[in-house]
Amino acid sequence: ATSGTNKSTVGSTSTVFTGVAKGLSRGGAVTYTVYRTFMYFDTSGITGTVASATLSVRGAFANDGSVIAVKSDAFGGDGGTALADADFNNIIGYSTGSSLASSATVYGSQILTTSWSTSGYNNFTATSDLLTALPNNNVVIICFMDYTNDYLNVAVSSGFLNTGAYMANYTGTSRDPKIDYTLATGYGNAVNGVAAANISKVNGIATANIEKVNGI
Repeated sequence: ATSGTNKSTVGSTSTVFTGVAKGLSRGGAVTYTVYRTFMYFDTSGITGTVASATLSVRGAFANDGSVIAVKSDAFGGDGGTALADADFNNIIGYSTGSSLASSATVYGSQILTTSWSTSGYNNFTATSDLLTALPNNNVVIICFMDYTNDYLNVAVSSGFLNTGAYMANYTGTSRDPKIDYTLATGYGNAVNGVAAANISKVNGIATANIEKVNGI
């Protein structure tokens, strides 16, 4: 679909964080419904090389669906615009009618059916693309979508498969979506072909105190 129906006032929890459904219209025609959730995170304070990160969403309600996290340019691409109906397909690599598995930029690998926790955090290990995006963008925008049917472009056979989650406007911050990250220590680049992990000093200067080598 080129657009959807925006449910930005969904509330502090969502019974359909991601979902797919198959049903019949009043005239007997088969209808399919797809649910996606878009979020943006302020990453303007992250500097330096990010060594590892975990994207976490507190689950709730149903867990008979699946979830994958992919890169998006919704919210105007910078978080400065409200979510719009046309943002439904604002996924990097989106191509109508094709599988996103061959084109989308994945930020967190899939969590499959029944593995989605409804009572704790669901953790997506950050891909190299997300590790790169965190220090290089003021805002990181993510689309959470059903993996088994939506992402792989496989029609749901019957019924309604969905996951639920807590949103940022839930009371307090203990159940907020979040990204935990660890910065790399020392100099973050190879020097004269030597891997950064094997370099502790350059010309006697500790790597932690080096921003550039020979002006580069």
